[in-house]
This record gives sequence, C-alpha cells and structure tokens, in this order.
Amino acid sequence: MSNQIVNQQITETIPVHGLLSGTSIGTWQADYPLTALDFEHIKNGKPVTFNWANSILLTTVGFSLNLIGKGASQFAGVSQQIYVGEWIALAVGFLLSIILYLIGIALPNDRNKIMKDIQEHFKNSPKQRQVVKGEQK
Repeated sequence: MSNQIVNQQITETIPVHGLLSGTSIGTWQADYPLTALDFEHIKNGKPVTFNWANSILLTTVGFSLNLIGKGASQFAGVSQQIYVGEWIALAVGFLLSIILYLIGIALPNDRNKIMKDIQEHFKNSPKQRQVVKGEQK
C-alpha cells in the first residue's frame, strides 16, 4: 500500500525512492562478439600474394639499382654493356609485382570477411535510446 499525501502542506523532507531524477538519455547497441582469432585476422589479415609481391618488388628494386650502377659506369667511361634482357627482366619484375598486388586485392581474405561481418552486425543491430538513472545522493 502506498502512502499518499493529498491536500496537505508538506513541512519536512520526504524521501522518495525509485524516482527518476538526474536522468540521462543514452544510446545502446548490441556489441560485436569479437574473438581473439578474429582480432588476429583483422590485425594480420593480408593476402599471401601481398608477401609474394613485396618480395618480387624488393628484388626488382635491387636489380634496378644494379642497372643504375651499370649506367653510371658507362657515363664515367668504363665499358659495361647493359643487355636488353636486363631491361626485360626489370619490366617483368615490376609487372609481376603489380599483378600480384591486384590479385591480392581481388581475392577474398579473412580480414575482409570479418570486417564485412562486423559491418553487417552494426548495420542490422538497431540503436535504442533509453533513459539511465543518475546517481542518487
């Protein structure tokens, strides 16, 4: 039974429990259950073709430095022949690196799958506004 005060003058403080005072309105949305494995896939989830492309690219850059050295020797008067095959190898190295990068971008990988799952989760989880009680003193 509740105590009601009707048509009376209140002269002392009456504590009221359960009253929402000092409230805030917050937004709530379900969280994504991220596992440690999912986190590792996000953190290190590059396609293996990126590693191959990096290796070939770095080798090609080293080879191009060798060709630059040969070209500088020719300008200095030291006779060193630069063969057409060396230029072809240089072009093939750069072209192969670009192709492997593009393949890596095109192929699905674990990182992209998990990021898509997270995006779908938050897209389909509705945001809800709710009243939160403030601290009672």
